[in-house]
Amino acid sequence: MIFFDDFHKEINLVLTDVYSFIGSLEKPISDLGISFLDKFKVSMKGFNTFLLFPYWLSEGFDIPDKEDISRKLSNLDVYGIMHLRIIDDILDNPEKIDRNLLLLSNISEFKMYEICFKLIGRNENFLKDLEDTLTHFSNAVLYEKEHYSYKGHLTEEMKNFNYELMARKAFHLRIPILSYLYLEESDERKRNDFFSMMEYWGTSMQLFNDVLGWKDDFTSCQMTYPLVKAIGYLEDENLVDKGKVDVMDIAAAFIETDILENTLELSLNYQKSAIESIKSYNLFYLNRYFEDSADKISSSIDKFKNKRESVLKDILN
Repeated sequence: MIFFDDFHKEINLVLTDVYSFIGSLEKPISDLGISFLDKFKVSMKGFNTFLLFPYWLSEGFDIPDKEDISRKLSNLDVYGIMHLRIIDDILDNPEKIDRNLLLLSNISEFKMYEICFKLIGRNENFLKDLEDTLTHFSNAVLYEKEHYSYKGHLTEEMKNFNYELMARKAFHLRIPILSYLYLEESDERKRNDFFSMMEYWGTSMQLFNDVLGWKDDFTSCQMTYPLVKAIGYLEDENLVDKGKVDVMDIAAAFIETDILENTLELSLNYQKSAIESIKSYNLFYLNRYFEDSADKISSSIDKFKNKRESVLKDILN
């Protein structure tokens, strides 16, 4: 895949930067940080995508010192996803996570802002946009925790599930966009195009991940769009008692209906919208990545459909 293969040097440079900074901290936080990053960069799907996003994005902006700025914003992205993962893990599994990681999260968040301010300088409009970005992220996380935690009852908020809201959690990808827009002094049209792209891509990623990770989400009582549809189907058809759904019931609902395929269709449409929103800009690598993602989603739709039809055929026979 050319969008990864052409960037081995950049990946190594950014990881060297981050490891060097974390390793320079006093012990024991340096040991904790290096251990976390070692595991995190392997376990997190899409780590290299997030790391390289600022490099791919840079092609669409006319700014000096592009290579240096891309590297710094990629550093920012790594610190951002470390911060986000720690916060998410603490909120989702507080009893399982090492709470000392909160200290590493604080340092990662500081490094994000330090990189921003060194690049942009003191700009009141940028600070307001940054504040709004982080507020939207925080509100999305809080709304998810308050309204999408399943306790045996589908609430009205769940039935009207807002899957677009979850795209706002990807604040670490919004900040590089924001930084490039201010560095270039881009116009309002470009600003709208790039943030629309982020909304579409973020929603597509969320829906795709909700399909692949439905079992873990259900086990942790975290409602997602396909789970809401599955439980609603089971209850509306009186196939289960309300509040008594188990993982096998959910699996059966996905076999009996096209909920997963429909969710992937939504994901695919959002991915196509992301491609469309930036088609007028010179973004070769990002476009190639988006097109590859769309192909994977499309392939997954066919696989789910064929597998479901095969299982139903076996049951009927």
